Amino acid sequence: GELFNVFLDDHPYPFKVNPQFKAWVPVTQVPNCWLLVDGVNKPKLWFYLPVDYWHNVEPLPNSFWTEDVEVIALPKADGIGSLLPAARGNIGYIGPVPERALQLGIEASNINPKGVIDYLHYYRSFKTEYELACMREAQKMAVNGHRAAEEAFRSGMSEFDINIAYLTATGHR
Repeated sequence: GELFNVFLDDHPYPFKVNPQFKAWVPVTQVPNCWLLVDGVNKPKLWFYLPVDYWHNVEPLPNSFWTEDVEVIALPKADGIGSLLPAARGNIGYIGPVPERALQLGIEASNINPKGVIDYLHYYRSFKTEYELACMREAQKMAVNGHRAAEEAFRSGMSEFDINIAYLTATGHR
């Protein structure tokens, strides 16, 4: 995804990562990253890493998941064109800026192709054992919070104090 500036302003709207992108790599706060998945080689992640004096720049990721992805620094957002494969007839673009894909020489029929998006949506709906375990733990926390909120409500506490009871019981501040 990319940052979009507010009309007649020099500040962008808050960045929101593409859900298809974050299903592959846990990079959620860095715009201008690109992911190439060809089904044969390790996926390539071009991680936006500008030289920037004014803004905080995330470091190149180095975590458990980077063993399965080739992580490459992308110092300039517009530099992706020279890094993508030259033959782009079979490259698909999934994202919010079709104009960018066209500028990169990606065919219009391969921009947000319905078949690919449907496939990704379908398989993203399946949960791994890890995701299911996380959901179970979250439910346990939520049950504790709801029970505490109910108890606070029944004892006549204010809405603010009910919220504090919920947050305390779920381990939040």
